[in-house]
Amino acid sequence: MIPLRTDSPLRHTPYMNWALIAVNVVVFLIQQAPHPQNQRPWYDAYLLDPRAPAILNYFTYAFLHQGFLHIAGNMLFLYVFGNNVNDKMGHIGYLGFYLAGGVFAGLAYCATAHAPILGASGAIAAVVGAYLILFPRSNITVLNIFIFIGLFELASFWFIIVFFLFQDVFMLMTASDNVAHMAHIGGTVFGMAICFVLLWFQLLPRDQYDVVALFKQWNRRRVYRDAVNSGWNPYLTPGPPPRAGPGPGFGPGWAQPVPPPPDPRTTRILDLRNAITEALAAHDLPRAAELYMQLKAIDPQQILSRQAQLDVANQLAGQQLYPQAADAYELFLRHYPKFEQIEQVELMLGLIYARYLSQYERARNYLVKALARLHGDREVSMARTELARIEPLLTPRPTGA
Repeated sequence: MIPLRTDSPLRHTPYMNWALIAVNVVVFLIQQAPHPQNQRPWYDAYLLDPRAPAILNYFTYAFLHQGFLHIAGNMLFLYVFGNNVNDKMGHIGYLGFYLAGGVFAGLAYCATAHAPILGASGAIAAVVGAYLILFPRSNITVLNIFIFIGLFELASFWFIIVFFLFQDVFMLMTASDNVAHMAHIGGTVFGMAICFVLLWFQLLPRDQYDVVALFKQWNRRRVYRDAVNSGWNPYLTPGPPPRAGPGPGFGPGWAQPVPPPPDPRTTRILDLRNAITEALAAHDLPRAAELYMQLKAIDPQQILSRQAQLDVANQLAGQQLYPQAADAYELFLRHYPKFEQIEQVELMLGLIYARYLSQYERARNYLVKALARLHGDREVSMARTELARIEPLLTPRPTGA
């Protein structure tokens, strides 16, 4: 399974991640320069050798690669997962994290191996581990080349866990290749642990879908359930359960006050999002659209994953719920502006505003944007025809004196 992209939107351009990719590629190209026969390549001095590790080599080995497939695979993973981690950490923080991930991966490798090592995969494993902690509910678009060839979406949690267990833990146990799996494991553990701590102490921007938030929500539900099972009745005694004591209904383990129950609004939002995901997985689009409208009634700013948001918007348009469809498409454009077929969404939104909602100024704006990027003759003709139709209906623009 080869990851191609994630559906996590970017708030800032990840220049530092792009710079790291560029440095790795430039160094690799320099490595390809011919060297005199019977002499070791110049970069051998910068490998990390567990038998004589130097401090500098803990950094330099992570910018060297063995061959084209080696660097191509590493840079693909760095691009797919590193952009969002860079966005979350900022440029300087991300650079420090990336370098530290390479160092920690090198330490894990040196503790268990004896042959020299090169490659960025340990540092990239730290980035992938960080992505798992920061974006566990995102989806990864994956190219499958095993048994059948095709694209599909997979939750980032399952992709990373399965990849980690099979590619590193299983391969390390079977010793079936020459890959430095211990460096991958060390990097992944480092990335996960550091990001969990940074989130816990609020040193990174938080949201309600990172691992720490999900853990706290689970813990609040667990405490609330245990309190009810122990005899506390939330309907007869409002507020959090009392302190433990020798009274009836409370046993050992109630020495501390119990946190308040989870916020019903947040709980309902999470339940609806999970139900939408399940409905889409079952190809029950009408049900997904119905649940989405319930979600929007609670919080109008809720946004689904990229493909889920697009599927629901298309379904709402198909059900002729045009105001709701327009709102869903608007949110999609706002959160996923780098979608590779954005002109199709703009065209659909322009047609909805023109034909069904009589919002001709908005319709013109989206149709003009779509025309600048449309290539299909049918779509271009449709956009031009609709523009010509609504032109007389537009409010005349004031002219200068």
